[in-house]
Amino acid sequence: MSNRNNKIFKTFICLLLLLILFGYSPQSTFSANEHPVLENKLENYIKEHEENIAGLATIVIDQDEIIYKMKGYSNIEEQILVNENTVFEWASVSKILIWISVLQLVETGKLDLETDIETYLPIDFLSKTKFEDPITIHHLMHHTAGFDDSYTDLMIHRPTKKNSLREVLEEADIKQIFRPGDVVAYSNYGSGLAAYIVEEVSGLDYREYVRMNIFEPLQMTKTAIDPEQDDNKWVKEQRGEVQGYSNALQLIEPNFYSIPMYPVGSVMGTASDLQKLLQVLLTEDGTLLFKDTKTIELMFEPTLYYPETNIPRIANGLFYLPSKSQHVYGHGGNSKAFSSSFYVDRKERIGVLVLTNMKDENTFTQGIPEIIFGEYAHDENDINLENSSQWKGIYEPARLPRHGFSKAYGLFLRGNTKQSGSHDLMINDLYYSQLEPSIYKTEDDFSMYSLDVYSKHPQTKKMLSNTYSDLLYVPYYKHLLEWGGIILGLLAVMFSLIYVIVTILRRIWNKKHLPIFLFAQHSLNLLMFTNVLWIVYKALSMVSYSFLKPFLTLNLIYVVIALINSGYLIVKIKSKRLRKYEKLAWMMTTASTFILCVTILYWEFYY
Repeated sequence: MSNRNNKIFKTFICLLLLLILFGYSPQSTFSANEHPVLENKLENYIKEHEENIAGLATIVIDQDEIIYKMKGYSNIEEQILVNENTVFEWASVSKILIWISVLQLVETGKLDLETDIETYLPIDFLSKTKFEDPITIHHLMHHTAGFDDSYTDLMIHRPTKKNSLREVLEEADIKQIFRPGDVVAYSNYGSGLAAYIVEEVSGLDYREYVRMNIFEPLQMTKTAIDPEQDDNKWVKEQRGEVQGYSNALQLIEPNFYSIPMYPVGSVMGTASDLQKLLQVLLTEDGTLLFKDTKTIELMFEPTLYYPETNIPRIANGLFYLPSKSQHVYGHGGNSKAFSSSFYVDRKERIGVLVLTNMKDENTFTQGIPEIIFGEYAHDENDINLENSSQWKGIYEPARLPRHGFSKAYGLFLRGNTKQSGSHDLMINDLYYSQLEPSIYKTEDDFSMYSLDVYSKHPQTKKMLSNTYSDLLYVPYYKHLLEWGGIILGLLAVMFSLIYVIVTILRRIWNKKHLPIFLFAQHSLNLLMFTNVLWIVYKALSMVSYSFLKPFLTLNLIYVVIALINSGYLIVKIKSKRLRKYEKLAWMMTTASTFILCVTILYWEFYY
């Protein structure tokens, strides 16, 4: 070997040794530099808010590095720490399994995302559709099928029986209010319908389908999907060791509820099991879930955008999370006592899951994804800003019960949009700056809720769009009339209460004659109001709709009796000689009774 060749050989060996020593790779260099920074940010954030933790498990996957953090207690009273075997309820994160199942069937040619779903449903299936426009799988994925919502039978404590998914869907107190594609209104029913279509097309019970096509390939042995966890005895036993808490760390009792429409929110399991799903969704080809490598890319491609913008909103059932990279998708969830979030950035190969045993928790479920993915930064442009006054007004979520007594809940969800300066807005004390015409962003809330997009709507004139639902414009006169009616109803109840108390006291002290019809009507008014309070209380306690039916029927009986009695009082006022104060009492009794009857009928507290 010549000296020249010898030098070249030695140089090559030295370079080779350096490469081996330092493990050079562009990808691993990024991970080595960024991973400790990311872990420190996560650790500091958890430490900063640790006083607000009941129990927490969070996993961050950055390239091939995994950060696993557990904090707090699965049971504060018994001082049981969160550990590898702690099970958490996924709540609505469960819906990710529905959309994976759908895409698996699309991949094999058994489903088409743009075909009328009637094609896949049994002929005798009791449909909730009202319009002739076809509903597609994409409508279900986008929550644009037009269904309203229901707060009954969503979660039930100690159910007496377990119905099939078809039975639950057919018995659901749901109506189609909007034409398909008109508005986004987050729908548990629509998602459950998609899961039932999976059953029909695959020929398997949905639980069995998920077990065979998702859980088994990923070896997710510590996860259950059945509403009673009858598909995994170990998970059922472990769930008995976990308690749920409020944001004030107060024990929620009871905190274990069955979800009849189980595909939309019944899944529960350990964080490490959910990590397996997160990892496979970050792989290049997703072969453990899909046969065609293109399917997993399709899953994270935007399929719905905010109105009249190029800002993504939904990718095949997964919601867009405004972030620095601007291509993060996933889902959040809340049950009676648990909160969760699950987000994936396939392009940067970063994934985050957060599980807590706390109700309506967002410090961690939204705060952790925000610090991992970074805050959303809108692309700058030279477009002139609009006068924001055009968006002033009252808005309410499209996702509401639009029939039945629970539609009154919408009154408490309305938000007031006000102009701030000439270009910005204030919404319920949150400041929104204008990025460009119709697009507004706030720094006062988590990234998930930071973007608001306004648009014109043919039916409601104006519409506000954010993550999970459109918000529809409510005319001021309607808002005032509805609240005015509620206030009048409360005044009518107060009048009945005062009348009954005064009448009883006069009867005791002065032995005066009891005006039987007036006293009976006011007593009936108070009984009706007590019944309404009982219905509201039991509805919030998550009882079944069948349990409430007798009490709702009592309100209808009240209306009939009250109107008959009021008619009698009106006749008596004309035929009977009364003093002025007596006549006033009779007239006010009739008026207050009429107000209460109208209130019952308008808010459908009989349905």
